[in-house]
Amino acid sequence: MKTKRLIAFILAVVFTLSAAATPALAAAAEQPVSALVLEEENDIISIRIQATGELVYGSPYQLEVKTKPENAQYIGVVMGIDGEAKGYVSLMLSDKIRILLKMIPLPKKMSKTPDQTEEFNVYSYLKQLIDGNDVSVLLRVADEAVSVMDVLHFYVPTIDKVSGGLKLALQLIRRFLPDGVFSRIYLDEQPFDSGKYIAGAVALETGDINTAGVAMFRIKPKTTGVRMYWAQEVPDSMTLAESKNIRFAAVLESDGAVADNAKITYTYKKKELFGATYNDVPTQPGTYTQTAKVSGNYSCSKISRTIVIR
Repeated sequence: MKTKRLIAFILAVVFTLSAAATPALAAAAEQPVSALVLEEENDIISIRIQATGELVYGSPYQLEVKTKPENAQYIGVVMGIDGEAKGYVSLMLSDKIRILLKMIPLPKKMSKTPDQTEEFNVYSYLKQLIDGNDVSVLLRVADEAVSVMDVLHFYVPTIDKVSGGLKLALQLIRRFLPDGVFSRIYLDEQPFDSGKYIAGAVALETGDINTAGVAMFRIKPKTTGVRMYWAQEVPDSMTLAESKNIRFAAVLESDGAVADNAKITYTYKKKELFGATYNDVPTQPGTYTQTAKVSGNYSCSKISRTIVIR
């Protein structure tokens, strides 16, 4: 319990410092950070999310958040809701907040690799804490962080903007994250798996009107340069004992290299009237049609062959 509360407190401090966009933190840092101060102009803040490039698995693209004015601060969320992307979550921070977090050093003993030569800071700690973990960890801890920020509003008036942005990000995660799936969360990482994504970002400025941007995009499976073939040829017929020494798998290649992460499923349909279909290698004599089909991040034509077990 103490560990959870400690993590909650650290996250609360981190997100509080994200608003550090205040003169109080600038003084504490003892260095000029005027470029990091949140704007307080009474303008309309607009925010737009766009994905540029070829949205195909393995191809380069860029997910960008555009704000007007350009230096507006934001918290963004990218979530995978379908396909291989399902369960993926990434938190996106604006440049100023990211730079600010990197300016706050932490003891290297807090790092998973304390013997590292590079500097360890709040941003590094956040990456270490979040990357690859289940989203439920963030949801559980961030709720406490939001509560702490609400209390701190009396001392740091602009904190409510960061608190409100984080609340909206959490609402987006809870609303669209599919139930019952293995989830993993990252900080400032570009999604790459094929599937459908929803992205949202909310401005943290103190303008009269702040807008949130939401976009949906899909990364398609890779089809160009993809082919599938059988790992081993089978004889015209074989005994049940001989079949146990046969490799009934298929191989998927992408641009001439074996794709180790390919998802290939197999079916075995018995050639007879009302013949049954199996997902595992047959264990009874008969004539079967084996079919291999790829899914996930790759797509190509399925392949079939006949298997005869005496």
